[in-house]
Amino acid sequence: MLMDKTKGKTIGLLAMVIVVTIYGVSYISRAVISEYLPTVVILVIQMAIMTILFTGYNLITRKNMKVKKKDWGIIILSGLFGTTFFHGFTILGVNAVGATVSSLLFGFAAVFALIMEFVLFHRKKTRMGILGILVSLVGVYILMGVKIGDLMATNFKGYALCFLNIISWVIYCFLTDRISDGYEKTVLLNYQALVGAVTTLPFLFFYQIEPSVLAKPSVFMNLIILGVFNSTIAYFLNIFAIKKIGVLLSNLMMDFLPVVTILTSLVLYRTIPTANQIIGGVIILISVFMLDRDQRNLDAQSPVV
Repeated sequence: MLMDKTKGKTIGLLAMVIVVTIYGVSYISRAVISEYLPTVVILVIQMAIMTILFTGYNLITRKNMKVKKKDWGIIILSGLFGTTFFHGFTILGVNAVGATVSSLLFGFAAVFALIMEFVLFHRKKTRMGILGILVSLVGVYILMGVKIGDLMATNFKGYALCFLNIISWVIYCFLTDRISDGYEKTVLLNYQALVGAVTTLPFLFFYQIEPSVLAKPSVFMNLIILGVFNSTIAYFLNIFAIKKIGVLLSNLMMDFLPVVTILTSLVLYRTIPTANQIIGGVIILISVFMLDRDQRNLDAQSPVV
């Protein structure tokens, strides 16, 4: 039983590595596409691709699409927070402060997730857990290479948008975790994507899209990254990982996002990371191992059912 649980956690961590890699690259994709398309247009295309892919898959594989009446509220809310709000705030944040800084700030997702677990779910407070979060904060702080006072003075709106995308994501994770056991993952994601498509589609009528823009190789390829990999494959793997390793650890793994984004910028745009980014990245890695160790200790203390 313990060996199966360990194996499950390992698979969950590997799933999150893929998720983080996709999300890290997608920050660059958003920055590239935002030069050609408005935020709402990008969002609508993402949600449309996500909805079409999951609907097609579920119909072909004949999944049971029935939803319990009591779960509709949570599904709609999770769709709003996980698709419309999260992606909208992310794109706006990238436009305001850039891909690298936006991904750096996402390191606070684990902190917000831990606070929610302490307040709402009465998670046991441990020295290792609290220390791991503090170390993670220090790593993100060093990675950013700025003072807290500067955050408030230079681009408050941009940083606020980044924090709103963090809050949206963590709320989405907790909402999805509440109902994911009762449905096929692809069915749940199908309805969440549909909520995103329905809530963003009306805004499309306020914008004119030039077909020639969509035909540009850089725009087309990055839309594929956002629609297929970011909004479809990564979402599926994220729900899978949450069930294996929990909301807190899966969000802590998101601290790897800046590392992926920085490496992608280095390869594609020859952007050399600073000493702060390298040191901060190493510290974040240490915090991930600390919280993973803490979670393993809590699992060991829990009675096996």
